[in-house]
Amino acid sequence: MTQPEGESDEFLTVGQLLDEIAQQLLAAGIEDPEISARRIVEEATGFGFDQHLLADKEPVTRRVISRVDAMSQRRASGEPLQYVIGSWGFRQLDLAVDSRALIPRPETESVAGFGIDALHRMGSGGESDLLVADLGTGSGAIALSIAQEVPQAQVCATDISEEALSLARSNLAGLGSDAARVSLRHGDWFAALPGELFGKLDLLISNPPYISPDDDLPKVVKDWEPQAALIGGEDGFLHLDILTRQGRNWIRPGGWLVLECGSNQAERLRELAISRGYEAAQIGHDLSGAQRLVAARRPIDDVAESDLEAATEALRRGDLVVAPTDTLPGLLAKYDDTAAVEASYDAKQRPRNQPVPVLVSGVAQAEELVQLDQRARDLIEEHWPGALTIVAKRLHGTDPVHGGDTLGVRCPNPGWLRLLIDQSGPVTGSSANLHGVDTMLNARDAALTLAVEAGHVIEGISQGGLASTVLDTTGESLIVLREGAVEIKHD
Repeated sequence: MTQPEGESDEFLTVGQLLDEIAQQLLAAGIEDPEISARRIVEEATGFGFDQHLLADKEPVTRRVISRVDAMSQRRASGEPLQYVIGSWGFRQLDLAVDSRALIPRPETESVAGFGIDALHRMGSGGESDLLVADLGTGSGAIALSIAQEVPQAQVCATDISEEALSLARSNLAGLGSDAARVSLRHGDWFAALPGELFGKLDLLISNPPYISPDDDLPKVVKDWEPQAALIGGEDGFLHLDILTRQGRNWIRPGGWLVLECGSNQAERLRELAISRGYEAAQIGHDLSGAQRLVAARRPIDDVAESDLEAATEALRRGDLVVAPTDTLPGLLAKYDDTAAVEASYDAKQRPRNQPVPVLVSGVAQAEELVQLDQRARDLIEEHWPGALTIVAKRLHGTDPVHGGDTLGVRCPNPGWLRLLIDQSGPVTGSSANLHGVDTMLNARDAALTLAVEAGHVIEGISQGGLASTVLDTTGESLIVLREGAVEIKHD
């Protein structure tokens, strides 16, 4: 390099230094040589981007050149720019970053933003504290952003990596007074959370490992960032599945689950959230427009956990369950248990040749029972969970009870009912009444009218209203077999 100021009549200016570093990085094959050079020189000189034009002819010192040389050599070797600089912006924060944790990315800013917006909506009601858990916090980007931007938030940030927590602790120290509302805990997912948070979280948020080992990662990511924070099992979905399934019971009714995911995982993750009994399951996008997160809420009208456990056990042992479903109390029998289904017919004194609908937790269970064409899938996307029964060809021959080769499947609205079905398997879902007799709205009263005693009754009163619309999708044209709560535009 040209001599620094004070060593000869010639000296190196900021502009010359910038050009030299850019050429060095270009020769090393770095994809963003100009950007990297500018950021390295900014970091070493202290001149910001908007000061470069004024500083272009300023001489640089030996100390600056030495520091620039060291950083440019690291960048030329392929090390991520963020690690070379040692800090990176995330929303309103300037975070310390290094190889102990993933680099905070703009995609994750969108995830944090969704959680922050949800907390602001919840906080507008005047709650004094909002309880948040950020699982797999890494550098602390999400947790510290929430603490800074949501004054009511009490944040528990966890990570299985002690090294990542050490980095998060460094960033926490720079948060100021907001740091008092953040606790850092070591451990694997929910094992790291204090028991007193169980069932009380307003927000459970995470950017978990969701990359498949088969994904073609950029070399700069594969070679430098911690792989344990990237790879999410054989197909990348392992930790997303764990967080969605177990997270529901940690969230209070009305609280939110927000998970970052790959764009190729969002639909699958949303369907999992639906089947596990969340409501308002939705896909969110990052600034590039890619599907980047799934958010879902625990329903406010959940039934008691003890009721769900008792109902699940009753169904598994072949007993009948009566529960207040979408409109009327329903009589539930495990569909793959022929004796239980026959008992449900006997309880209603219903002729065996009359089919009954089957309730499923989501499209995945439906696909195990019937053939769904694209028309059916589009309707399911629009109306499930909800009052639409899809009649389709049965996959495994004729039904063992009613003898037909078609089946009506529906994904019900109540989240707790979908969770029950997901745990026990698809269930028949006819109204809890003797055949031809009006159903009572109180589940306990309805159960008493049946000819066979139910193994368990989930107490509650149904709201009544229109039954589900029944739509036959087996022919070339869609046929509405029963008008109901969902209006269908059909051929």
